[in-house]
Amino acid sequence: MFGLKKKTWVIGGVVAALLGTAAFATLRDHSPEKRVQRVTERVVGKLDLNTSQEEAFSKVAKSYVSIRGTAPEFMLDLSSKLKELAKDETLTVEEVNQLRDQIKSEFDRRADVLVPEFVAFYNTLDDSQRERVVNKLDKLTDRIEHRISKKNYRKKANESE
Repeated sequence: MFGLKKKTWVIGGVVAALLGTAAFATLRDHSPEKRVQRVTERVVGKLDLNTSQEEAFSKVAKSYVSIRGTAPEFMLDLSSKLKELAKDETLTVEEVNQLRDQIKSEFDRRADVLVPEFVAFYNTLDDSQRERVVNKLDKLTDRIEHRISKKNYRKKANESE
């Protein structure tokens, strides 16, 4: 798609998840404008972005907030469809797959907006900044692996009781 290597897409997607979702998730009680401002400040500070890099990230942040704004309507629609299915006496695989396809379509719509902007932003980073992103990803991976091993340990302990 955009003539980019698979590695760049993967890194861009991870940067999206790391810098976008996590940062925005911490700011649920703020307006979208304050989210954009706060997240941009955090990323600018952590990665020491220059003006053009800051502008590139600002585009990503604003796009995220704009597409995120449609989430409540989508979730409300999805919830009402789930309620209707739950009321039926029978549930078919086809009905569930239709909902799954709608969810996938919504995810793809959002990704189509965000991924190119994240890749453009990521490609503005210098080697030092990319190294900081990789270090952050390593820490994130370690935390996830720790949670998984902790969960597995508890699961085994419960099974042995």
